[in-house]
Amino acid sequence: MALVNVMEQIVDEKLEQMLQDEDCCKCERCLEDMKAMALNKLPAKYVSTHNGELFTKLLFMMRQNSADINVAVSNAIKVVIEHPSHQKSVEPEMNEAKNAV
Repeated sequence: MALVNVMEQIVDEKLEQMLQDEDCCKCERCLEDMKAMALNKLPAKYVSTHNGELFTKLLFMMRQNSADINVAVSNAIKVVIEHPSHQKSVEPEMNEAKNAV
């Protein structure tokens, strides 16, 4: 097994769960922005064995760690919803530029 940041997997799962109830952009860029913001607020937890991965996941499902993850993911979703980094009008502008050439 390769070196894995278990926190990344936990944030992926929590993000998917929390976004089910959100009416927002879920494009790849927005999802990556949300994930990056949440992960930057949480400690990395690297493991190199399957048993280590399972043990670490259990630790983070404990009460306080779970609350920290919920807050980090929730805040990341809110920030990206309010300030998405992609431009909705980029594609039509690109098409216009292609047509002009």
